[in-house]
Amino acid sequence: MKEYFEQLVKSRQSCRDFNDKPLDKATVEEIASLAALAPSACNSQPWKMYLVTEPERLKLTADALGVNGHNKFLSGAKAFIVLAEKSATLKPGVRFDRNHFVKYDIGELLAYITLGAKSMGVESCIIGMVDQNLIGDAVGLGDGEICNVAVALGYSDIPLREKKRKPIEETIKTL
Repeated sequence: MKEYFEQLVKSRQSCRDFNDKPLDKATVEEIASLAALAPSACNSQPWKMYLVTEPERLKLTADALGVNGHNKFLSGAKAFIVLAEKSATLKPGVRFDRNHFVKYDIGELLAYITLGAKSMGVESCIIGMVDQNLIGDAVGLGDGEICNVAVALGYSDIPLREKKRKPIEETIKTL
């Protein structure tokens, strides 16, 4: 099990060059269903995942995530999982704003999405540039929902790049 996870983590990379191979809706739904098992503070699950697979919505979503001409590669994505943040109620009557736990919960959900996708042979790229007005129009965000991040999905022929990381001594300290 450890060997599988190690291989999965070492082989996952951000993809900015998707090929033409179609990505079926069922696979995107399976990735999202597995990712929905991600933990969250007090099991609040302060998210909604919008699965974008229809061609016209793919274009609208790519435009919303390509702010000011950035991220042109998104036109090659075969699907998107757009993450909407929702305010979380952790205990009856106690509300926390998005800055409390929600960002951490969304981060964990992102990890589950990208690793889940990789486990199914699907490449991904996390996109943090979002035009709120355009993404709202593209996916129909609900009241009180905002989107700060999405994941582009597809297949790629790009070979695995060498991972460049800081030395372990700079990022891990055992006490």
